[in-house]
Amino acid sequence: MRWKLFCNHVPWLCCLLIFLSGDTCASTSDNLSVFESEQLKIRYNLTDEAAYEGAGLALGSDLAGDGVARFDDGRKRKSPGKAFLLSLAVPGLGQYYYGSKVKPFIFLGAEVASWVMYFNWHGEGDDITTEFEAFNREHWSRDRYEQQYLLWTYGVTDDDSLPPATPGITHNLPDTRTQQYYEMTGKYDQFAWGWDDAVLGGNVLDDYSATDPPPIIVGDAGTPSSANRLHYETRRNDANNAYDKATRMIFVSMANRLISAFEALFTTKSINRNLQRSGGSFGKVKVSAKLKSFYTKRDTPYLTVTYKF
Repeated sequence: MRWKLFCNHVPWLCCLLIFLSGDTCASTSDNLSVFESEQLKIRYNLTDEAAYEGAGLALGSDLAGDGVARFDDGRKRKSPGKAFLLSLAVPGLGQYYYGSKVKPFIFLGAEVASWVMYFNWHGEGDDITTEFEAFNREHWSRDRYEQQYLLWTYGVTDDDSLPPATPGITHNLPDTRTQQYYEMTGKYDQFAWGWDDAVLGGNVLDDYSATDPPPIIVGDAGTPSSANRLHYETRRNDANNAYDKATRMIFVSMANRLISAFEALFTTKSINRNLQRSGGSFGKVKVSAKLKSFYTKRDTPYLTVTYKF
């Protein structure tokens, strides 16, 4: 009879020892074995990382003493949102945050390269712009356009004075040398006689007069040709191309930031999922503990050891 009573109470004694030893383990979590950590899970009914941390316990911290990181400071849960924002601000910073060794240099290198190319092409555009504006001041004359062509052909010295839809007049020249001024004088045929080498049918502007005015510029046949105008438009186009390339580098930078940010977001989430799945494991060995019922409900601890080949 005494032996039977002793045997009936053995499971309870074992549980009591486990729970008592669990209290000790909770205070010395840095030196826990894997089995002891499972005791803690049973003691506090913990099944996942969030519940474990909510109980005030340090999940992992090299539980087996074998140097394998498990949700400790080296492999703790990372914030996907933080990784996203870091890479959005500085491409590659989110990758560095979640622990990558190579990707930060790739994304940061792409960012630096895009801005280097931006400043290079934007500077090239500025240099060409300075060049063609100086060329315009040297070879295109407002007086030739207004005091000779407009006066002799239309009887006015300002295209603003002409009524709308006047043949040959499509634009009004700005009073100052604005960006629009430099564009119009080279782009539109209306201003062709302002170039100092303009010629039409072998005649230059000085061959005409108020009594024998130059013809209205309508169509190619009435438009004087000018090598200086052609050179000017070529350089202005070169400047625009350089600015376009610089603008594309801004879009490259934006795309690089977005790619880096979303890569950091999804990779951090994946790392967290993998860490959560590997909780309580070491290497290829996974240890789990449960309470099974033999004499009464959940009266006996049960340990399962799984090895992955």
